[in-house]
Amino acid sequence: MSTQIKTACPLDCYDACAFLATVDDGRVVKLEGNPEHPITRGTICGRGRRLVDRLYAADRLLTPRKRTPMGWEDISWSQALDEITAEIRRTLSEDGHHGLMHCYDWGSGTVLKNLNQRFFYALGGGTETVGSLCWDAGLKAQNYDFGQARSHAPEDLLNSSVIVLWGRNAPVTNMHMMPFIRAALDAGARLVVINPLPTDVDRRAHLRITPRPGTDGALAFAVLKLCIEHRWLDTEFLATRSTGWTELVTVLAKTSVAELLRECEVGLEQAEQLADWYGRGGPVATLLGIGLQRYAGGGQAVRCIDALAAATGQVGKPGGGVQYANREMGQYFDQDILSRRHGADVREFSRGRLAEALETAEPPISTMFVTRTNPLTQVPNTKRLERALAKVRCKVVIDQFMTRTAEFADYVLPCTNVLEEEDIAFTTMWHSFAGYVHPVVPARGEAKPDWQIFRELALRMGVGEVYDGWPELWLRQAFQPLEDAGENFNQFREKGFVQTPTSDVCFGDGDFPTPSGRFEFYSTRAEADGHPSTATYVAPARKRGEYPLTLISSHPRKSENSQHADFPLLPKMPTIVLHRDAARARNIEAGDIVRVFNERGSMKAIAALFEDGNRDAVLLESGWWSSTQTINDLTPNTLADLGDQSAQYDCECEVHLVTTTNDDE
Repeated sequence: MSTQIKTACPLDCYDACAFLATVDDGRVVKLEGNPEHPITRGTICGRGRRLVDRLYAADRLLTPRKRTPMGWEDISWSQALDEITAEIRRTLSEDGHHGLMHCYDWGSGTVLKNLNQRFFYALGGGTETVGSLCWDAGLKAQNYDFGQARSHAPEDLLNSSVIVLWGRNAPVTNMHMMPFIRAALDAGARLVVINPLPTDVDRRAHLRITPRPGTDGALAFAVLKLCIEHRWLDTEFLATRSTGWTELVTVLAKTSVAELLRECEVGLEQAEQLADWYGRGGPVATLLGIGLQRYAGGGQAVRCIDALAAATGQVGKPGGGVQYANREMGQYFDQDILSRRHGADVREFSRGRLAEALETAEPPISTMFVTRTNPLTQVPNTKRLERALAKVRCKVVIDQFMTRTAEFADYVLPCTNVLEEEDIAFTTMWHSFAGYVHPVVPARGEAKPDWQIFRELALRMGVGEVYDGWPELWLRQAFQPLEDAGENFNQFREKGFVQTPTSDVCFGDGDFPTPSGRFEFYSTRAEADGHPSTATYVAPARKRGEYPLTLISSHPRKSENSQHADFPLLPKMPTIVLHRDAARARNIEAGDIVRVFNERGSMKAIAALFEDGNRDAVLLESGWWSSTQTINDLTPNTLADLGDQSAQYDCECEVHLVTTTNDDE
């Protein structure tokens, strides 16, 4: 007899889908969307459906593994935990708690994963990864400008006259936004798509702009200067709800519109049209993607766009906003009570520069745990990271599969799939709903949830009391802010989802959580942090010499970063997409095998071509990996200007046709 169980998606994604899992004779036979969810409305993506494939995959890890001189050996949990405990004790004795490292990210975005940190904090603090490979530059920028990065309710798009998808390929990365966009377009809204590469929504666009990669700030400044020239500004907002406008105007006066448009390779006619819509055609909803900030000036680019929207009156009104993230939602789940960092002495290593940190660490890292991430595919300049990891004496990876990082480990411990766990899933990326993760089936083999692995290690280390409790207790503790706001935990668990009381129109009350209480064109906090006080255009860090193309490694269509890249339905060789003119100049045709390379690395790919886009841009979807290669072999380990954020899109490269004479290059 079949039963249906409500649960939720843990993947690091905008949409945070609600699931219905059908179980027949103890086995999940179907995973589909919950039609009751107001946003995801019964549809899910292929990445979500493949959680079932991952659950039952033949190569899933079900017992602990240890590297030996003869290869990988399956061992008991008792042996694995005892030996790892001995390594931890040795590290604490020889190098202190800073020699013990926790390398993690957000590959699984559920609440109880915060319990992992308790172990390291209970031992004094350790070393952990901070910063972002993803979006922190934009978060920091909007923190300076608005006080916090917030988004309007999805249905508020129906109040928009213009929708600007700025670096956001919504059908691929945010599929549940598309029904709201389509409804707005059907009601008469106009769509602007700004992206150096083709997107899946271009055919619906009323205006398509393809700037040179990394020059979004120049485009925003050019459009803002045109609005100033035409006097298309919201003078009331500037006078009563903002501060620092005069200082920004001084910065803008240093560069002409013509210079800015040459920099971003956009024509005056397109810029004038965009200025007209921002200045006179609003309300304008500006929906930022997570990519335009992955350049040397990525944080400043977001500040430039914020300034354009604010000056033209698109902030704090229905149908407007600069929507990058929904951090307002985070206050309704107490994750600090789960991690218990209080008083811990934590050394921090930047995710974007992990290799350098490991190379120069004093004391060195002797024991490293890796959870919820696959750094040897996701961290830029991975060859350098491989060499740095080789110097770490004991590496422990907690995962469901032998990822590229797991292959470099000394111990690999099998963890549970989300369909075997109880938890809460939410993101602070878009909508305001959280989902309850019900355990759908028992754990396969000897797989354990992360918290149980760390509890057993804590017991061996004499700090087991920090894990006194059980999942429901911890989830109720995390849920307490929502209880205080009037929600009920039991109802949430039964219904499968809950809406947090975030604003439908952010900053609609005129209250900005900045020091001035206003939108800040001039930020004293940015200045105190050593950054320009106003938005400032920063050019991409590229020389255009030996490697004239810019490699953009955007989110993949069929995988959540690297999590599905080894599945049989995905290609054994990645596809590189380049402009037809760039291909013609290199005698490359669609379907050819090419080599993409720079001073850091190279890899082969299958060529595909596009026509409507920037001629200097090439695309390789992130996440693809083999046992010897990953796309991030090519990317630089430089940082953006704000937020300790990786600038991996500042990646110069060249592409050559592979022939029989150069096949081994």
